Amino acid sequence: MLARWIARVSSAARIKVDLSMTVPWIIGAAAAGILAGPGIRAIVFLRSTAAGQPSRRDCPACDHVLLAAGRPWRWALPVTGRCRACQRRIGPLPLAVELCCAAALGIVAFRATSIWELAAFGWFVLLAIPLACIDVAVYRLPDILTITAAIGSIALLTGAALTAGHPARLGRVLLGAAVLSGCFLALLLVAPNSMGLGDAKLGVSTGAVLAWVSWQTLLTGALGAFLLAGLYSGALIAMRRATAATPVPMGMFIVAGAVAAILLGPVRL
Repeated sequence: MLARWIARVSSAARIKVDLSMTVPWIIGAAAAGILAGPGIRAIVFLRSTAAGQPSRRDCPACDHVLLAAGRPWRWALPVTGRCRACQRRIGPLPLAVELCCAAALGIVAFRATSIWELAAFGWFVLLAIPLACIDVAVYRLPDILTITAAIGSIALLTGAALTAGHPARLGRVLLGAAVLSGCFLALLLVAPNSMGLGDAKLGVSTGAVLAWVSWQTLLTGALGAFLLAGLYSGALIAMRRATAATPVPMGMFIVAGAVAAILLGPVRL
């Protein structure tokens, strides 16, 4: 069934797909997203604090230690999204992170044409999703995650460009990162309520990944982010749950727009 769906989508988009490679990639990437969920939940919980405040390790209700100091590779929170001691809900909704990671990684695996490219897209997704969750929770994007996403994505795309014999493509990656980040920064200066500095930093990795696919994909991702944000704000205003001055967690929409643009992007040349 999955193979037939991929074939139909590929035919409609005029994409040549090797199903013998694509289907295992999608299944493996989606499984990796599910497995990464508890660890990403831990990152979201740890970093969902106000600017200037220390990272959070204890349950806010019972002070039970959820993330012990040291050994960050062993950090994980239950998929149930509840404290093991008092059962209070913490972090994102149950299975929300896991399903988002599985879907996003499945999408980039469908579009990837090499292991290097899949690694770059996967790196971006696995850091962008916790950034989106943190932005929703506390309206900020921690530097440690945005900078790590940028460095890792550009480094892996450099490997993809060199191994594929297209070193000139790296210039498009760097220029795309600078263009999208610069546009977000300009919007921040012109309309401070519309963007944050963290959004401009997230624009580096997002611009690099989207420009790797094509300039059209970069434009689609950027416009898609603002369209989704506008629809979200409009819905809240219509329900009288917000005003025009209410801040919007743009990180969530930047990530959603990027993943959608990768899925819908043209054939890469």
